[in-house]
Amino acid sequence: MGATVRRPKRIKAAALPAEIVEEILARLPAKSLRRFQCVSRSWHGLIPSPPFRQLHSSRAGSRRPRGLFVRRAGYGGSFHACRQFGGPVEEILSSSDLAPGNVFPLNKSCHGLVLLCCLDYSAYYVWNPSTGDILALPDRTPFKTAGYNSHTFVSYGLGHCSTSDQYKVVRMYWHRNATFCEVFTLDQSTYWRPAAMKPPPSKDGVITAFNVTDETFGTLMPPAGLEYSGFDLTELDGCFPYHIWLLRDYEAAGCCGWEELRCFDWGIMTDVECAALKSHWIAPLAMYPEYGSTDKIMFGTGSCKVFVVDRSSNNPPVTLFSFELEDGVVHNDGQFATMGFFEESLVPVGRTSDEIILSSPSAEAWCQILSRLPARTVGRFNQVCKDWRAIIKSESFVVDLHLEYQLANLSCKSHQNQIMFTDGKPNSFKPLENFIINTSQVPPLIDDDSRSRLVFSKPCHGLNAGAFMSYDFVCNPITGYYKALPLDDGGDPISEDGNHMFAGRLGLGYDVETGMHVLVRITFKERNLTTRDYKQECEIRCIGDTMFWEEVDPPHRPIADTPPAYSRGKIYWMADSKLLRSSSGCYEIIALDVATREFEILKGPLRSHDDDSSECVSIVELQGQICKVCSHPRLHSMEIWAMKGNAAGTWSMEYYIDLRRFTPDYSPELVTPVAIDPRDGRILLSSGRALGYYDPKTADIQTIYCLGKHISKDKKFVPILFQESLVSPCDQMIRVRIL
Repeated sequence: MGATVRRPKRIKAAALPAEIVEEILARLPAKSLRRFQCVSRSWHGLIPSPPFRQLHSSRAGSRRPRGLFVRRAGYGGSFHACRQFGGPVEEILSSSDLAPGNVFPLNKSCHGLVLLCCLDYSAYYVWNPSTGDILALPDRTPFKTAGYNSHTFVSYGLGHCSTSDQYKVVRMYWHRNATFCEVFTLDQSTYWRPAAMKPPPSKDGVITAFNVTDETFGTLMPPAGLEYSGFDLTELDGCFPYHIWLLRDYEAAGCCGWEELRCFDWGIMTDVECAALKSHWIAPLAMYPEYGSTDKIMFGTGSCKVFVVDRSSNNPPVTLFSFELEDGVVHNDGQFATMGFFEESLVPVGRTSDEIILSSPSAEAWCQILSRLPARTVGRFNQVCKDWRAIIKSESFVVDLHLEYQLANLSCKSHQNQIMFTDGKPNSFKPLENFIINTSQVPPLIDDDSRSRLVFSKPCHGLNAGAFMSYDFVCNPITGYYKALPLDDGGDPISEDGNHMFAGRLGLGYDVETGMHVLVRITFKERNLTTRDYKQECEIRCIGDTMFWEEVDPPHRPIADTPPAYSRGKIYWMADSKLLRSSSGCYEIIALDVATREFEILKGPLRSHDDDSSECVSIVELQGQICKVCSHPRLHSMEIWAMKGNAAGTWSMEYYIDLRRFTPDYSPELVTPVAIDPRDGRILLSSGRALGYYDPKTADIQTIYCLGKHISKDKKFVPILFQESLVSPCDQMIRVRIL
């Protein structure tokens, strides 16, 4: 027998005392500690606990230098962090996590929390740069100002109540000759509530102070002689400076607590020194300690530069830091804050309103009930109480409950098409039922000419896109959301004679991978039917994700003067045969994959009636299928061909409609199929003056609405389909996650 191998005895490792473990952890960066929460259950409970947060804050404040967050001026930039001047920078907040537009900080760091603002969408966030956590604040429009068109100036602030260890966001605004103050407590509030005390009447030149603990107000006079001068408030070394004025004594009466500091004089600086530092935004960031002295003040600029001023001497400012990225892009000079200091902090930004709301069983039950109601009804319930308003405005309710339930209803055979009339202007969307019940009412009308042409898309999760000759827009007819999209300078979205709006210009789709709604705009820079020369440009933007259009390669075929259609992740256009130099025996269709941003050319049905020069061809979506509509005015007929699946070239003629018995109300050159009734398969047809259902079984049309003979023949209505949806990019910067 061989010798037996003796296994070494396992010795249990000695565990470090809990106090030592806490001391070690308290000296680590907040970002690392967030990852360490996954190590064990004990660490998962320890790290976010208030006692450990306080211990970490005291250790971080004494041992770790503060970091500097920077975001270059302009639109769409991310926030970066710099731990030491001249050292590497890292991205700590992506622009995709923020509202589109110019985002900037409103306050100095409050125990590690920073208040961010995006003026373009009036969006506000509480952000912890150390952990990367960010919380979007609800109700960007104050409750009292809802429904008023005038812009209300709102001032936001963030503070900490040491008694209750609560962080409160405070906003003040002036409305209808009165000043209001509302408070939002992080991790507790689901809506803004009035402050415990009403704010005092506003007076010119007087500073209003708010006590975060008891929510009372006080007033403070500015430095003598500056009562009627324009000034900004900020915090420096725990005090409030005004330019070179520092509030040292909060208890001093009147304006005696202010200390004047001597900083720098532009007049004694050279032109080169002035040019290097001048900016639309200059503000003090912190007192700059050097060898125990605090006589130096650090400033930041709108062009992402940091310079230091020694107020004890007349030396010119010294530039310490200039933020640059590897992309080599030159920084623009901004008029808003671009940087600020932050300390290592584990302070949480708090739960979202959705998480707080759904933690209550009664609120969850109300969510289920409200999600089954029409969007217009839910919108009226928005005014019942603040609890319901918080529910209805929450993203989880709008997308995950209400929209999901309404979209499920679309597939039911009992679903009825919902129609509105509009002239394309804001607040002009009127339900069809209004004019069927009261025949004396007239729907919104437009002129029946090429310059007044109005093109509308089918709804996509409740959003519709439309185009006039002078601008495009996206809207939700239910919520009243409406955003105009001006045409780019130099673009030519019209025909060669300048008197005709091009119908194929704007398309609306949905990117399944990102959950974003996408607008696609194709314009002609050159279009000559005689020489068949043309030049197209294509640009794309996501709704609620970017303020800019992104240029992409245009399709390899010219688009026709007909509206596009969207189905199953792709937008389709008819190719313009008038501009093609060679013609095949089939129609050609242009398809854009919204996710990949790539175009492809598909074969349509075979051409017929080649001798019919008056033939009108368009593309529509009916019951989720892409259909080619071919109208023959000389034959008084219409053909509807359906594409089977996504297979190119697989088409079948689904309907042949003989319109001879229904002219002039339903003339082939005017009639457009709007939708198919899922209940009985009838086709809804519109001519602009008559709206009716065509029954393929009986070959008859049932008119449900028509304009009276007293209405001028130069007028017509525009019917659009709409969906029950509360999606409004102005209220939620949301990504729809429903396929």
